[in-house]
Amino acid sequence: MIYLININFIQNLNWLIGTILIISLLSIVIFGQKQAILSIFDIFSVISEGKEWALQLKTPEDMLEYIITHPNDVSLVARNIGDSEEIFYNADIQRPLASTIKILVLAEYARQVENAILSPDELINLDEIDLYYLPRTDGDAHPSAITEFRQKQYINSNNQVELRHIPRAMIRYSDNAATDYLILRLGRNNLENLVSGLNLKNQDVPAPIIGQILTWSNHTFTDTPTQRLSKYQASHSTYIEEVYRWTEIWHHSEEFRNKQIKHITSQQWLTSKEQQAMAQALNGKGTANGYAQIMERVYRGLLISPSADKIMRQYLEWTMEFPNNQQELDTFGAKNGSLAGILTEAWYIKPIKAPNAHVAALFIENIPAGAWFSLVQNYLHQAFLYKLLTNENFFNTVRQKLLELATDDQRM
Repeated sequence: MIYLININFIQNLNWLIGTILIISLLSIVIFGQKQAILSIFDIFSVISEGKEWALQLKTPEDMLEYIITHPNDVSLVARNIGDSEEIFYNADIQRPLASTIKILVLAEYARQVENAILSPDELINLDEIDLYYLPRTDGDAHPSAITEFRQKQYINSNNQVELRHIPRAMIRYSDNAATDYLILRLGRNNLENLVSGLNLKNQDVPAPIIGQILTWSNHTFTDTPTQRLSKYQASHSTYIEEVYRWTEIWHHSEEFRNKQIKHITSQQWLTSKEQQAMAQALNGKGTANGYAQIMERVYRGLLISPSADKIMRQYLEWTMEFPNNQQELDTFGAKNGSLAGILTEAWYIKPIKAPNAHVAALFIENIPAGAWFSLVQNYLHQAFLYKLLTNENFFNTVRQKLLELATDDQRM
């Protein structure tokens, strides 16, 4: 059984809806917040979408059926390193990456450490990282990372932590605050040069997450989300400039930060559908082919250099901390991502009895809300990917089904 994160299985979507309703009603009783009432209607307006899939998605075979039923929303690359057999489905279509793009931030960190531009021993005050934390936007990833730092006594009496621990927060917990600290510390030009130097087509450069959120909605805006989205889509380069501009405003203005924290809990904040539209259109994009290549090159020591790639592997292979993975696998490196309606995975994995490692990238977008809520709870897409890479019969079944699907598409 794969262990990527702790899993809380939801047996029935109706139970989920009921639980959300109870929590929302309690917030009304305790806090008297009008926004809590509006949140209930927002949740109910989207949760029924894909409810039939939410109830159906229970096995890796069900996940395959979902992929076949949504052929235009899925990209999948999977192969055995050293073997000509592979799955190559919608492999070069750009799709939103969510947190999987953080692999590139890790790559630039490793490059700079290897070249002594950065020292992993440098002490960083946690206030410099906390600065980029916007509550309610990361599923408590940042507080969870800080909790681990305290438990392992990584934080000294001056509230400092060694730089080497910050990439762990980014990869292990998908901490957005840690990611933004690293992006700004590593440098925009360096990240752009890294991506262009990898010789991979159609891969976006990581940009500050706090700035992206602020372009979606902040308390200074007078236009509508639809108007903003139309403006941003007109020019990607202009949008990225806006991302960095709002990041600077956030960094330098405590007053702005305080007002924005209040705004995110107000009725002016984006609805679930508006958030999904922004994420779908504006989140950094890449291809399954590109990220499968990145993971293979990291595993083989061919992305940056053998020593830099070794640094990357130390962070990507946090999944090997689980005893079950240690019993079944020689190595397992992974980075997943999740935004509203979007799920992404990039892996390399070598089972103990397998002669070669396997790599895979699975990108899914436009997931109906009900199905998405189910998948982020039971992580069936990860179980699908694990079976795909460790079960030859299942690999062959998936490959044949997708070949038939591609053939049918060509006939159309």
